[in-house]
Amino acid sequence: MKSRLKLFFGTLFMVSLIAVFTVGLRGQGSLPTRNIEAEGAVIALEVLRPACDLAGQIEEAKLLLKNSAPLKISETPKRAILRKEISLVILDTQTCSITESRYLLDEADVKKANALRRAYQDNPGNLPKFMPVDPKNEFSVTVNWWNNHNSDLSIVKDGSVEEDRYIVIANKFAISNDSLAYNEDKTGPRYSDIIYVPYSSGIHADALIELGKKFLNEKVDSAFDELARQSVQSAAYPSKLVTDVIRKEFPKNLFITEQTDPALIFASSDNGKRLAERVFIRLGANGDKTFRYTYSKTGALGLGQIMPGTYGSIVKRYPAAKLLRDIDIGRVDVENGIKATILVLDDHFATVVKNANGSSKGRTILAGKTHSEIEEIMAAAYNGGPGKYKPLTGTISLAVRETVDFVRKFKMIRDLKLFD
Repeated sequence: MKSRLKLFFGTLFMVSLIAVFTVGLRGQGSLPTRNIEAEGAVIALEVLRPACDLAGQIEEAKLLLKNSAPLKISETPKRAILRKEISLVILDTQTCSITESRYLLDEADVKKANALRRAYQDNPGNLPKFMPVDPKNEFSVTVNWWNNHNSDLSIVKDGSVEEDRYIVIANKFAISNDSLAYNEDKTGPRYSDIIYVPYSSGIHADALIELGKKFLNEKVDSAFDELARQSVQSAAYPSKLVTDVIRKEFPKNLFITEQTDPALIFASSDNGKRLAERVFIRLGANGDKTFRYTYSKTGALGLGQIMPGTYGSIVKRYPAAKLLRDIDIGRVDVENGIKATILVLDDHFATVVKNANGSSKGRTILAGKTHSEIEEIMAAAYNGGPGKYKPLTGTISLAVRETVDFVRKFKMIRDLKLFD
């Protein structure tokens, strides 16, 4: 018995030494740590497997999908979709190898899953069903949350009991050409294949969070620099440049707010930190294409979720900014969209200032607002229009729940101090 105990503790000691050594050598691209129990001792799973370069393997996955065969689509004689292929690149987090696996999806299932998502309903049928194209495919797919090319999927290999070992790090998905803003993305006659890295807890890693934060910081810096070079004047404060009126951190927090679900953030136990990190991960993994494929000619679009009419009016009001004239591409293009968001904030606040200056009381109240309060007013105006600020009371209207929730979300995100 004593010899067995010595052997166990000796082994545990060696594992601990390896753990310390591994942590010292491990790169930032490694996957999140998971723990396992071994006879009462908790050992980091990363100790027992190589440290995968997640960011690097995502790029390999994109290249693999780019060079793979086009997706196949089955249609009725009237050209309605019956079934379509989807291709997943699956990472083995123990061996760091990647595999492409193709599946068939029934279009009827896809439509049902989309309807459930839009209605915030559960998906008990695990729709759509992923049917392997290759009968030898050993990977089973479970839909945790369906959102077309940005779906959260779980992978289990047949016969394996390790539920978290395999993760999706990229997918190829067919989209109607009518839903693509850029002509260069329209590679097929009616449908085109796009490549995207969907968010899942399996890729929630510090390396991607930092990549996404770096991407957003650089894009916002570039947008501010260009507006400053163009000497774009503020409409709210005509004696100042727009870049002197709005701080860089403000639109950054606003973008995270726009891309965060209110129900999820209000139910979160960490003030929305992990949800904010999800946005960074999508940006880090997809870069300029993060919001390129979530497209609507009539709805909000892009990082800042700008409406087409709003964008068109901003193009006209700020000619010095030289925004892209194409209303769709102008909102999808990340840097141009950031410039537009900054100008929308200024434009809407100019109306707030004008309304407040309509009375001495309103002018005095607005002049007494703190910088943080001004940002909250701007956030409310950005979401619901300048009329959401009540100049005679100095308050944000409570009449529209969406705007109230938006400001609440914004304050939660700002309190995280993500960009300090």
